[in-house]
Amino acid sequence: MTAIGPALRPALGAVLLLAAAAPASAQSPPEALSWMVLNEINSAWFDRTEPFNRPQLVTRVPEGVIRPVDVSHDGRPDWLIDYTDSGLMYCGTGGCLRTLYVSGGDGYVLAFDEQSHTLDISARDGETVIDAQVHHVFCGAAGDDCAFAWTWDASLQQLVERPNAAGQTLLPNDGGFPPVAWREGSRPVADLLPGELAAVWRASRVTCAAEQEEDGLRIYRATFKSVPDLNGDGLRDWLVRKPDPCAVSPGETVQPVGFSVWLTGPEGALSEAWASAPDHWAVIDIATTPARLISNPACGYDPACPDRRLRWDPRASTFVSVD
Repeated sequence: MTAIGPALRPALGAVLLLAAAAPASAQSPPEALSWMVLNEINSAWFDRTEPFNRPQLVTRVPEGVIRPVDVSHDGRPDWLIDYTDSGLMYCGTGGCLRTLYVSGGDGYVLAFDEQSHTLDISARDGETVIDAQVHHVFCGAAGDDCAFAWTWDASLQQLVERPNAAGQTLLPNDGGFPPVAWREGSRPVADLLPGELAAVWRASRVTCAAEQEEDGLRIYRATFKSVPDLNGDGLRDWLVRKPDPCAVSPGETVQPVGFSVWLTGPEGALSEAWASAPDHWAVIDIATTPARLISNPACGYDPACPDRRLRWDPRASTFVSVD
């Protein structure tokens, strides 16, 4: 988010005074959210070198951008910010940015913060379910419908995966679509990870030559995804993908690395439990509890693709093929 410059602070102060003077109601959004959205709208076109070349100051959040929803069912409203009609350029091929804050404890938890084509909240199978249609890159080939679903878990204070509206239970692309984007600019990624994975993030960095970069270098980092319980202990586990090696020469094809599974131990400690073959991608099937792991080669998801369906064998302490 753009920081507020000195020239903009007095104007935004006036905005907040106007907001404070407005009639309050049980469904009025928290002042902090109104402040955030107004700051984003008014800062979007601000340029310190041309402070007079900007649209008129917006003093009220556009109708429908912030609305109350009920996800947590704790007697307090949760808040969905839909930037579709905000006037901001927060939309693209992946849809528009939508942000969901769910009440938890003494405050609110950021539960969803991503672009999506749609975001719907409804009752299904005795739960309140959030359904999102997202960019096809998270599922497969262009043109594929790409949909994910979650429900709120009050004990974990986060959204957890559910079958989507079509009943599909597979979470492709290394474990599905993360409802909260990892934005290094707002908070260091290492601070969001358990200690064991933060160490992997720091140690696995790869720096490759890149002619298109100004300094001729590009840094690649490992990626991490929290996934449903895979070994039956009731605790969420993790998928880790380290960066691919650098190409030795321009145009060289590098074989992509595989992924690894990190299981959560009894006291929360994490350890690497299994690693896939190179150029494999993880698919999680939440049709069963614990969830099943599928090691999917790069050929895709059609029936002819020889993926491996795996389950955790506690006696062997590893994943074994499902007969």
